[in-house]
Amino acid sequence: MESKKKFKLLNPYVMVILSFALVIVLGSLLLCMPWSNNFKAWLWNYTVDTTTGQKITYLDCLFTAVSATCVTGLFTYPLPVAEVLSIPGQIILAAMIQIGGLGFITILTFVITLFRSKLEFRNRYFISQMVGSTNFADVVKFVRKLIIISVIVELTGTLLGLPVFLPMYKGDILKGLWVSLFHSISAFNNAGFDLFTNSLIDGVVGTNGETISSAAYVYLCIYTMILIIVGGISFLVIIEVVTGRKKPSQWRPFTKIVLLTTGALLVGGFLLFFLFECFKGENSMTVLDALFESVTCRTAGFSTYNQSNLSAAGKTLACLLMFIGGSPISTAGGIKTTTVYMVVLAMISYFTGKRTTSFKRLYSNSMVVRAMSLIFIVIIVVLIGYVGLNTFGLDPKTSHLYFENLASMDKTPQLSMDYGFEVFSAMGTVGLGIGIEPYLSVGSKIVLCLIMFLGRIGPITFLQIFQTNMSKENQLHYDYVEEDFLIG
Repeated sequence: MESKKKFKLLNPYVMVILSFALVIVLGSLLLCMPWSNNFKAWLWNYTVDTTTGQKITYLDCLFTAVSATCVTGLFTYPLPVAEVLSIPGQIILAAMIQIGGLGFITILTFVITLFRSKLEFRNRYFISQMVGSTNFADVVKFVRKLIIISVIVELTGTLLGLPVFLPMYKGDILKGLWVSLFHSISAFNNAGFDLFTNSLIDGVVGTNGETISSAAYVYLCIYTMILIIVGGISFLVIIEVVTGRKKPSQWRPFTKIVLLTTGALLVGGFLLFFLFECFKGENSMTVLDALFESVTCRTAGFSTYNQSNLSAAGKTLACLLMFIGGSPISTAGGIKTTTVYMVVLAMISYFTGKRTTSFKRLYSNSMVVRAMSLIFIVIIVVLIGYVGLNTFGLDPKTSHLYFENLASMDKTPQLSMDYGFEVFSAMGTVGLGIGIEPYLSVGSKIVLCLIMFLGRIGPITFLQIFQTNMSKENQLHYDYVEEDFLIG
């Protein structure tokens, strides 16, 4: 009885963490099984290539499970995902992406409410805290809307992909359907996993050499960008915009802020990538590459351009966009667009000597403090992760393969910058990689796993913990004398 009471009193954010951890552990074990891979072997410590000594271990399966559940897209397999995982393994991967994008609690709540029309007030409040809803009275309706939107968008994405993938896999309709569905799930959930040999770089190539036309490639990139943007723009915004019950001038400030910041980041990112990468001669981006890079850096992970070819300015811009990420209550990661908007707004208000206002609303100091606290925490995590990767580095047994690969492309190693790029990608749950992942040491892989996990649950848990502590202020029966001191 006492243990049952403790379960009821369990912090909802602890439940979020435990649910993600459960999915990751279960998924990693399933990915190790012989029927999940094309080698038909247990992947505890399987040698892929006896010449190079490259292996797939349980840690690689765990890394993939963390990446999928945290909708990141990084993986440490020495081969493309489609060459490693069988169809059952790919289904497990897609399931983890779906659960990670929506959240295990969201899906569980939807299933429960299919059989129970009503939930107790306590359970509604509990679920509202875990899914990030501000209206716990209608949380069940909100959860159902999340699921319905996801299903509709992903099915639409699958249909949009059929003109590309059915001709690509001639004579194999089921494979074309599956690749289209997988791509739609991965794009909408901002995961970045794909079933091709090298993402979308230099066209699309299947595991058996299947290709698509140039027109189909452009079409694929365009609808992929649309799925990524829809997945990262916030379900709240989608609900308010799509229902059409209000005029744009009547939309909530949250919706306006999300749309404004998303538009500014997409346009600004495109223009800067165009400026930095399209006029550098060798390995220059195309206009489509610049546009896609601006979209995918917002936590998607797909790529039409080899990230190792980015200039120093391009990598810095990519890290900044990965750091910001998408919007709250979406499938995207990062510190979120609204956080950046609030901090910038507070800085402008401070320098102009005005109150923090926008869209005819006044914002409290506690919102500013929470936004700045989140940014500070994420910066600390990124710095710790960067030190960790520099400390553990590459695997001594396979690092020579990485350097030989760079030498064959006439590139010089830039490990410090590459480590930083990987950490930002993991923290923002983006999934863009330089190509260094398969050669990382055990310690480096564990560091990235922890960062991806913190990146996925961090914005949910850290802010709410601080909010709980700050709410204790109202319980005090005394106050302190206010005093200012010199800063800066």
